[in-house]
Amino acid sequence: MDALWKDLSELLTAFGEIQDRLDPTLFSQSASRIEPLAAKLELSRNEAERSTQNAPSVDVLLRSASQALQGAARFLEAPAGPHGIMKAFQALRPIHRSEEILYSLAGQFEEVSKFFLPASHRENRELLKRLSQSPSGDIASLSDASDCGIIHFNNERGKRGGWSIYVPEYYTKEKRWPLVIALHGGSGHGADFLWSWLRDARARGMLLASPTSLDRTWFLHHPGTDVVGLNSMLSQISEKWNVDTKRLLLTGISDGGTYSMVLSTVRQSPFTHYAPVAAAVHALLNREGIVEAPVADLKIFQVHGARDWMFPVEKARLAASALKNAGANIVYREVEDLSHNYPRDLNAEILDWFTRSGSDLY
Repeated sequence: MDALWKDLSELLTAFGEIQDRLDPTLFSQSASRIEPLAAKLELSRNEAERSTQNAPSVDVLLRSASQALQGAARFLEAPAGPHGIMKAFQALRPIHRSEEILYSLAGQFEEVSKFFLPASHRENRELLKRLSQSPSGDIASLSDASDCGIIHFNNERGKRGGWSIYVPEYYTKEKRWPLVIALHGGSGHGADFLWSWLRDARARGMLLASPTSLDRTWFLHHPGTDVVGLNSMLSQISEKWNVDTKRLLLTGISDGGTYSMVLSTVRQSPFTHYAPVAAAVHALLNREGIVEAPVADLKIFQVHGARDWMFPVEKARLAASALKNAGANIVYREVEDLSHNYPRDLNAEILDWFTRSGSDLY
C-alpha cells in the first residue's frame, strides 16, 4: 500500500502543478515529467493487483490509480502546440475522478487528508484533528446525504444542469459559513471543477458549490437561462446549510469567469464578490471602451495570464482600467507565467481578499 500511495500521490501532485500553469508551449517538458511517474505507478499498481489479500483501502487506491493512469495516457497523446491544448484539458478529467475516488480515504488516513489540504495547512494539527474526527470522505447524493462532505445533486459526469457541493466535515449549524460558487469553463463540468477549490475550502472552512451549465458552456448571451438553475441551487443550499449571505463569492475560469461578470451587472444579484479568471471581461466594454453597466462599488478580483492565448492580456488590462473608472472596487492580478487555465495557487490570495474586503459588510 505504501508504494502504491507514494507513486499515486506523486503523479497526482505533478498533474496539479502542471495544471496550474498548463501551457501549449510546455507540452514536451510536461510530458517528460509525467511519463516516468506514470510508469512507476503502473508497476506498483500491477504489483498490488497481483496480491490476493488486498484491504478495501488498497482497492480504493487501485481504482484511483487506474483513473490517474488513464489521464496520463491521454495527456501523453496530446500533440504539441495550440491544437493539443483541448486534449490536454480532457486528460485532466480522469485525474479529477482519481482525486474523487481517493478522497474517500481522507477520513481514515492522515497522509491522504494532508494531500487534500494546501501545503500551508498540512501541519496544522488542530485542523487535522478536526478532520480526523469527522465522518469519512464518502461521496453522496443530495437525497441520502449527511450534512457534510462532497455531495452531488444530479451532477454525474455526462449530465448537465446539476451541481456539486463541498461542506467542511467540521461544519456546524451554529455559525454562518461563507460560500464560494465556482463556474467551470467551456465544455467543462462542475464535478471536475470542484477540485480546483476543494483543498482551500477544506482548509479555510468555507462551503463550496460547483454547478454545471445546461449546455456545453454558459449562456453568455441569454444569461437568464442558467440563472434559473443557479437560483435553485442557492435556495437549496440556504435551506440545508447556514450560509453567510454577506459572503458569497462567484468565481470562474474562462467562460465561467465571463459569465460571473455578466451576472455582476444583473440587478439584485445575490453575490457579494466576483473573481473572474482568464475571462473575457472586456465583453462589458462598449465601443468606446467604457463600462456602462452599474458596477459602482462592485468587489472584483480579476486574474489574467500574460501568456493567455485565448483572451489577450491587453484586453484584460483595458477591462480592469474601465471597471475602475466606472467605480468598481477592483483588484487586477496579472500573472506573468500563466496561460489560459486555472491557477489553484492563487486561491489563497483570492480568499484573503474575499475575507478582508468583506469585513466592512457587518
